[in-house]
Amino acid sequence: MGQLKGTTQGSNRFQYLVESVCRAFNEGRMPNTEDVRQLFTQIQMNVQAALPGQNWLVPGGAKASGAAAPVGVQFSVSGDNGVFQGSITNPSTYQGRTVWHEVSYCALKSFTKDVITMSPTAGTSLSLSLPNQSYYFRVRSSFDLVNWSDYQLSSSQPISSGLVSSAATSEAGAFNQTNYGIVTSAAIGATAEVSIHGASGPLTSLVAQKGPTQSSLPGATIIGVTPGSDQFVGFDGQKYVLRNTLADLLADDGITPIGKVSVVQTGTPVLPTVALVLGAGGAVIGWNVLTQGNGLTGPVTLTIVTAGGAGATAGTQTISAGKLIAIAPGNPGSGYSGSDTVTVSGGIGTGTPGGGTAVGGNGGRLTAV
Repeated sequence: MGQLKGTTQGSNRFQYLVESVCRAFNEGRMPNTEDVRQLFTQIQMNVQAALPGQNWLVPGGAKASGAAAPVGVQFSVSGDNGVFQGSITNPSTYQGRTVWHEVSYCALKSFTKDVITMSPTAGTSLSLSLPNQSYYFRVRSSFDLVNWSDYQLSSSQPISSGLVSSAATSEAGAFNQTNYGIVTSAAIGATAEVSIHGASGPLTSLVAQKGPTQSSLPGATIIGVTPGSDQFVGFDGQKYVLRNTLADLLADDGITPIGKVSVVQTGTPVLPTVALVLGAGGAVIGWNVLTQGNGLTGPVTLTIVTAGGAGATAGTQTISAGKLIAIAPGNPGSGYSGSDTVTVSGGIGTGTPGGGTAVGGNGGRLTAV
C-alpha cells in the first residue's frame, strides 16, 4: 500500500492517532474524541485525494459546491447554578439553509490539551451540567460539514458554571453542616466588635464541617460593628462577613455559616418594666414584660418589692437586639399580692453569644441561629 498523503515514513501524526485510538479500545475505554475526529479527517483527506479530480461521487448527481463557510455567526455562553448555557444566532441571510455548528470547550484558551468537541448540530442552543467548572468555549460553522469557518471564542475570559445552589438540590441543604466555633461581642468605645474563635479561646482556629469534609477556619475579630444589632456571621473563603438576616447569609452558596450574635450595646441602657402574674396562694406564675427597654447588653436584675411574699425567682431572660423579649417562669414562691411591684436594674453585660457547637455534636445542623 502506498504511503498516505501528508505523512512521512515512520513516526508521524497519523500513526500516533491510530495508536491512540487502538490503545483506548484495548483498554476498554472510549478513545479521545478529538483524536478520533482528526484520524477520520486525515483518512477522508487522503481518500479524496485519490479520487478522480479529487471529487466525491454523490448518488443522484454531483453535490453543489460548498466551498464557502458561514460568516457572521454569533455565539455566547453563560454559567449559573452549575450549568453552562450556550446560544448561537445565525445571520438572517442564511434563512432556509442548514447551518451546522461544532462547539468545543477546554480549560486552556489555546485549546492545545484536553479539548472536548461536541457533535456537529444544526441546533442553536446548548446546555451542559458541569458544576463548579471553568472553560473556554469556541464554535465553528459549516454548510456541508466539510468546509468550516474559523473558530470563534464565546469570551476572551474563562466562563464559570458556578456552584449548584442549595435550592436546586434539596430543602435545608445549606444546613447540612456544622462548626465548632464561638461568636461573642464586646463594646469598644462608641462601636462594638465581634470575635469568632475556637473552643480554646480568642484568636484560636475553629473546625467547620460540611458532610464528611472538615476544614480549619482561622480565629478573627470584626471591628466597627453596629451596637445593639443581631448579626449572622459567615466565612466567604477569605474573611468573615456579617449579614443582618439568616436569609441574606444563605443566599450566597460560597459562604459557610458560622452563627449568630446579639451585639452588645454601648452607653446606658433603657430599662424595661415588668409586672408579676399571680396565681393561687399568691404564687408568681409568670413575669409580664410591659415595655422591652433598649440597649440591654445582658440580663436585667429583677427585685420584687413585697410585704408578705417570699421565694419567687425569675427564669431565663430572652434578650434580642438590646431588648427584653420575655422572661421564663422560675420558682413561684407564695404570699405575693397584686400591690407588689418589680424593680428592674442592671442590663449591662457582654452581649448574647451565638455560633456553632463548641463542645460538638449537633446532628449535622447549624446551631445557635
